[in-house]
Amino acid sequence: MSDAAAKLGVSHVKIRRFVRDGILPAEQVMRGAPYQIRASDLEDERIKADLARKSPRIINDDNQKSLFPAI
Repeated sequence: MSDAAAKLGVSHVKIRRFVRDGILPAEQVMRGAPYQIRASDLEDERIKADLARKSPRIINDDNQKSLFPAI
């Protein structure tokens, strides 16, 4: 899940929602095990459409100033 979240630039919560809503296929070997997600499934048009119209993506920008300056 963390790899999928990083690739799409979203949080783990968003990936869990995709799985819960049946948009992103994922499998567990056994209950409680990490989900296995195929990289090719991240290219699904429904995921791309959802990301294009909803929540902002996580952007790592070294030039962005912190809201909390160092003390």
